[in-house]
Amino acid sequence: MKTIAVTGGTGFVGRALTKALLENGFAVRVITRRQPAAPHEGASYAEADFADIESLKKALAGTDAAVHLAAALFCRSKEDFMKANAEGTANFAAAASATPTLKKIIYLSSLAAGGPSPADKPRTEADKDAPVSFYGASKLEGEKAVKNFPLAHVIFRPPIIYGKKDSGFSKIAEWVRKGVMVNAGSAGGRFSFVYLDDLVAAIISALYTNLYDGGTFYLCENRSYAWKDFIALLAAGMGVKMPFMLSLPPWAVYTVGWLYESVTAITGAEPMMNRDKAREASAPNWTASPALWERTSGAAAWTPLEEGIKKNFN
Repeated sequence: MKTIAVTGGTGFVGRALTKALLENGFAVRVITRRQPAAPHEGASYAEADFADIESLKKALAGTDAAVHLAAALFCRSKEDFMKANAEGTANFAAAASATPTLKKIIYLSSLAAGGPSPADKPRTEADKDAPVSFYGASKLEGEKAVKNFPLAHVIFRPPIIYGKKDSGFSKIAEWVRKGVMVNAGSAGGRFSFVYLDDLVAAIISALYTNLYDGGTFYLCENRSYAWKDFIALLAAGMGVKMPFMLSLPPWAVYTVGWLYESVTAITGAEPMMNRDKAREASAPNWTASPALWERTSGAAAWTPLEEGIKKNFN
């Protein structure tokens, strides 16, 4: 039985991945900063500090492969993003390199590492990377660190990930239920989505084969959606009326991000919106093509957004 280390295993993607790995017969070691209040039955846990390579070495000892999901999504400065996502990933890769049993790293990056797409063409792996946010830049630096791992690595760049128990998706649903929603980017902006189960399946498949080793792949449904259409599908899936769509200029979105940061700096809560997300919102199109993954894997069975939304509310 192979032992798979999973960082970020207590998060949205990590919980689903841990469950699926156990169902596939893997032993799972979740590497976390602290023991969770509700550990997953069947998984083991190891505490580590991503600023401390020695603690990471200890946590990784004896594992066969690692899936690195841990990341900071909402920080208040470029330095904080880089510390968490670039330096933390570099330390993780260094610890993995010093683990004799560990033969592969799978790194969950983001479409943000590549950057937004033109209005008429989804982003592909051949396009020059052009992140517009500190988060995207920090994830790109994390990719560079993973590429230094001397054995096999696979990098995935999902766009918007959605599924059950996703806090971000739930926040959007909450506003839709209230009857009002802000247009992301612009009213005509388009977005790519990937259903959680599809993402987890791709990660697990990369553990079974060397087909993807050394590659970077965008993972998403092979069509994009206008934000308004996404919200309409979400409202229908929830059985509520289409909300009023409010368009805000970039400066207003940036102001909202600043206000969120200011309030949460006082309360100590994690901001669900910040100036960095406002930078991303100023670019209206966030679409990607899964063509490279489809050619390499020979599979193109994506969960359509409408179907995924219905599953989310069943």
